Amino acid sequence: MTVLKFVIILLSISLATAEEKSRCKLDLGLLVDTTKSIKEVNIPKLVAALKHLVQKFDITGDGTHVSLETFSKQATLHNKFNDEQYHGEDAILELISNSVNNLAQPTRLDKALRLAKDEMFKEASGQRPGVRSAMVLYTDGRSHPDTEDFYLDIVALKMRGVRIIVVGIGPDARKPKYRQVLDYIGGTNLFFVDDYKSLDDATNDILTLICPPDPCENSKGMDVAFIIDKTSSLGVPNFLLLRGFLLELVAALNIGPDATHTGIITFSRKPKVLSDFANSGLYSNEAVHDFLAKISVVLGDRTFTDKALMAAAGKLFTEEGGDRPDFPNVLIILTDGRTNPASKPFSTIIPLLEAKDVRIVAVGIGQYEDFQGQLEEIAGENVHNASNFDKLSDLFSDILAETCSVDGGFTRWSLWSECDARCGGGVQARTRNCTNPPPQGNGKTCDGPLKETRPCNEQPCSDGVIHAAVECHGNRAALNQAALKF
Repeated sequence: MTVLKFVIILLSISLATAEEKSRCKLDLGLLVDTTKSIKEVNIPKLVAALKHLVQKFDITGDGTHVSLETFSKQATLHNKFNDEQYHGEDAILELISNSVNNLAQPTRLDKALRLAKDEMFKEASGQRPGVRSAMVLYTDGRSHPDTEDFYLDIVALKMRGVRIIVVGIGPDARKPKYRQVLDYIGGTNLFFVDDYKSLDDATNDILTLICPPDPCENSKGMDVAFIIDKTSSLGVPNFLLLRGFLLELVAALNIGPDATHTGIITFSRKPKVLSDFANSGLYSNEAVHDFLAKISVVLGDRTFTDKALMAAAGKLFTEEGGDRPDFPNVLIILTDGRTNPASKPFSTIIPLLEAKDVRIVAVGIGQYEDFQGQLEEIAGENVHNASNFDKLSDLFSDILAETCSVDGGFTRWSLWSECDARCGGGVQARTRNCTNPPPQGNGKTCDGPLKETRPCNEQPCSDGVIHAAVECHGNRAALNQAALKF
């Protein structure tokens, strides 16, 4: 074997075994249970699985940042997102090897979550505005009886737009008393593996929970309006959870001058247009994040959803409001209750938005049955419900898919084809495609035919000339019949 062939083989093997990097850029916090219930024999398996997950990301100064915390009877933060020495894959892999080792007792989930809230996911620690944030908790599920309630810590993380994923390892994690605790933390983002040996094989499944498939990936952008309920029925803590959900959602959009633009309206008794699509100061994810984070928490009285929708139709989805004719229009309304009885009928308002091809998505929070009918009047089938504000993050993937969904549109008809006969009746055809734009996400496909035909050259053929008969009928029988007449 020549040296050149040997080098080529080595390069081929290297390319085949290289980790395919996720396109997802985020601040990723890893919380790793290092209690004795794990057992020393499982440490290498846990370390290998953590490294495999990390290798799925492009860890650079401008890419994904990783922060590591281990916990047992105490919680230890080993690095922060803004520690530049860990803005590279090799450094993080070495940190995992050196940190996930010493086992102790007992398991204090409360201390782990509190440290993540107090020290990990903070701007002072490098949590970047406008960049996705995700926290993955690895545990075998056993929590010590002295564990304090950590609901407020979870709420605080969600208020900051942190997506929380829990990986329960081993049979104990599935036991009702432990599963209830893990569900309390992760909600629908709870994933189980049978044992530490199976953990590495689950890497891609865990990756999907961290970074769900991006329905906006092929989108050139859109004009998205957020209509946010700010009535006193929410209460300040719930409004902050609602705002945190929006921070998580906005971080997943491709916002830019030639990409997605956002408009923001808050409403109670009266709507307030905080920003329209023409506001060039909000043409980046970071800018929109900061803008949302600074929205006042002062709440108003009474809910007039009709006025908010009218404001969207009259001030956002207009040329003056920066609405772009070549970009899809989306409106997302988030509310916790019925509109005031004095409101105008939605049937007089929704057609104004439909005339501008606005796709409406409604999110109801709380006692959904009380106002389900109203939301369906507004958004039809595009209605989603969260039982409580702290469950909004469970809707993340569905709402993102709805946001980036585009109904398919037909291209122009092609020119009519040439007639397939010169006389005696022929057929012409023309075609079109459902690619202007193509359906995207949950968008509807085009309703109508892709091909049309019409008759042509219906005049009778002259029967005195063989040539004419051939042209008219184009088959051997016609040729023979014409020949017999001569």
